[in-house]
Amino acid sequence: MARAIERGRGISDGLRFLHAQGDGSGGRQVAEALARFLVARCEARHAGWRMLRGVVIAAGAQPPWERCARRAVGPTADDLLEIAAGESGRPPLARVQHVAAGRRAEQLAPYTDPAAVLAELGLAPRDVSRERWRAALRAAVTARSRDQVARALEEALPG
Repeated sequence: MARAIERGRGISDGLRFLHAQGDGSGGRQVAEALARFLVARCEARHAGWRMLRGVVIAAGAQPPWERCARRAVGPTADDLLEIAAGESGRPPLARVQHVAAGRRAEQLAPYTDPAAVLAELGLAPRDVSRERWRAALRAAVTARSRDQVARALEEALPG
């Protein structure tokens, strides 16, 4: 099942499997396969991720994109297992895709300068802790425009 998921097949079956047997044998393997698929899919299917990525690039950051994607897989798999254990029924694809985009955005934090990103968006500079910046980037994947990215960061970084 894991190989089929990585090729983009059996996603619904994988989510159903996690819900039914996620804590059992094979659950972690399926969760990691789903996470790899969902993290990669952000590029084509998650508008918020693409918008945040564009802002980060415009701010002059050059994060190691593939390394960040690989590092997002483990936390995304953990989230998938947690979601599947707590949901009644199969978790919706849109929800788990958003989780993957948020985890992928978090991985950009060490490679982006908050002051440069805030300046790119016309926001006032402020001191931002590493953890708060990670959370702010995660919150910004809800945005579908530069203005929404700016609003999301403004709300996540009061100051």
